[in-house]
Amino acid sequence: MKRVALFAFFLILSAIFHPNYSHASMRLFVGDDEVALENSLVMMNGNFMIPIWVFEEYLGAEVLATDGNIHMVFGDQNILMQLGKESAQVDGKTHQLDVAPQLIEGELVIPLLFIANQRGWSLLFDQNIMAFRLEPSQKRAPQFTSLTSILLKDSINTPDLPPRQLDASDAKAEPVVSEPIIVYHPEERQGLREIVYMGGPRSRVFLDLLSYTGYETHLLTEPDRLVIDFNGVEGDALPPIEVNDDPVIRSIRSSRFDEQTMRIVCDLKASTGYRLTPWPEGGVEIEFNFQLTAIELEEDSDSFRLRFEASAAPIIDTVYLEEPLRLVLDLQETTLMIRSFDRVINQGRIARFRVSQHTPSVTRIVLQVTEPVAPLPLEQLDQGSFVLPLFAGTPREVHAYMAAQLEPSTIMLTEGTPATDGVLSGLTVVVDPGHGGSDPGTIGYQGTFEKDVNLAIALQLGEFLSQAGARVVYTRNTDVYVSIFERPEIAAKANADLYVSLHANASLDRGKVRGTETLYRAQDPASQLFASTVQEELVNAITLANRRIWGRDDLAVFNNTRMPAIMVEVGFLDHPDEEVLLRAPGFQEVAAQGIYSGIARFYLENKK
Repeated sequence: MKRVALFAFFLILSAIFHPNYSHASMRLFVGDDEVALENSLVMMNGNFMIPIWVFEEYLGAEVLATDGNIHMVFGDQNILMQLGKESAQVDGKTHQLDVAPQLIEGELVIPLLFIANQRGWSLLFDQNIMAFRLEPSQKRAPQFTSLTSILLKDSINTPDLPPRQLDASDAKAEPVVSEPIIVYHPEERQGLREIVYMGGPRSRVFLDLLSYTGYETHLLTEPDRLVIDFNGVEGDALPPIEVNDDPVIRSIRSSRFDEQTMRIVCDLKASTGYRLTPWPEGGVEIEFNFQLTAIELEEDSDSFRLRFEASAAPIIDTVYLEEPLRLVLDLQETTLMIRSFDRVINQGRIARFRVSQHTPSVTRIVLQVTEPVAPLPLEQLDQGSFVLPLFAGTPREVHAYMAAQLEPSTIMLTEGTPATDGVLSGLTVVVDPGHGGSDPGTIGYQGTFEKDVNLAIALQLGEFLSQAGARVVYTRNTDVYVSIFERPEIAAKANADLYVSLHANASLDRGKVRGTETLYRAQDPASQLFASTVQEELVNAITLANRRIWGRDDLAVFNNTRMPAIMVEVGFLDHPDEEVLLRAPGFQEVAAQGIYSGIARFYLENKK
């Protein structure tokens, strides 16, 4: 952002003075000492030029100027420049100059900002007294965060420049005091600013890095540790962090591997998979996999269940395959901490049972079966102990079974208050914010929970629908867990006309997929038309990529619904750019408006 601030600063000055060659009645300070300039400062093409003798008399440099060659020695740095030449040598490296050194009114002058940049000096400009200040000490100047800070004159704590003596004309007017503008300050040299242990089920760690040019990772054993070498990181290592009561990490330490490389070592209790995610605003997050430490197939009378021990409940993706008939359970972001195995069972419907590390981030469980088997919801027995019951039947049969377990009398309807009259009067819409409570859904780069995004958009959507006269029923209007089997039952009890489930998307190709899509109950023309209408209006409103609409027959929220039913995936929460949008209240309101427009259009164009 400093370049933006600098551009704005010189844009202002260029409007005051002629941009090619102007004399400006500016004062110059080095620290608290005012420089006794013999001539006014000169601005050339937006760059202020100062005489070379200033560096010798005020800044301790040895300056030699002969035959147009300028040699400046600062003890730890050599700078060579030539009269009229738009390049300079700094310790043997060539740098481009915006303006070449000039001879003006008998003085050799060079660009002030270039030298400040090379020396790591701060440069301030005080509008009140029209003065520059060079700050050659190690004191850091405050930092602008954006151009808005300049334009709105946000409060900045900067050293006071010596006051200018007021003349009689000055005394007549009330002085207008403006904060000094930071034209330039040196980059912070401490590349690794902080190591933050965030913990949680994924044992998250955040590395606050100023910048880096690349990294290499090594997962090592004896002892188990993750080593990350960040290239292009300056500064000192930080003190080690001892971690207590974490399932994966023992400690986190840093060290300087060489002049350009900072090494981070996470000492582990056992070697496990991991993911590194750069944050859009800087820094890198480390997430370690869940750890699967034990798993058994247990027979319970005439049924089976999977019992396993894990550091936390992983997300389980289910796939049904044929020839041979198989149930595949992929435990996402999970490392198998025991040996893989393949066992012949031949009991009941289970013929074979195998477990392996399918990819570095997926533990795969495969049950080869003689007749269809489907999983029921995961149950937690105690800390780190889980059971996954297996239902003898197809996915559609298990959905019907789960719906039958719900007592209609236990389903409570949460309704909005509709306007007494409106274009949608008589319409009942179930608004279903996905996930909630103990189920966060997708988690973005910046730690945004999908459940929060879904709820925020849902409540906005409900407001728009209620204001238009519709009756709105929420599956949840707070951060609570609601079963995926209970949600369609709420729609049935409400006698809903339309069912809208709200989600934020995610991709296995994390951070690369973006856009909006809408799912609908497969083989239902009304749901397909509903999805198409909402998708069109939503994309027009939020202007994200229009991915697709597509029918699904394997989603629990679509089963046992008889009204047009859709699931809106507003954007990809695991894409850093779209996460910034999805977490912004303004974007959430626009998204809700777009979905509302699609609902209203579908209803008004198709009502009988």
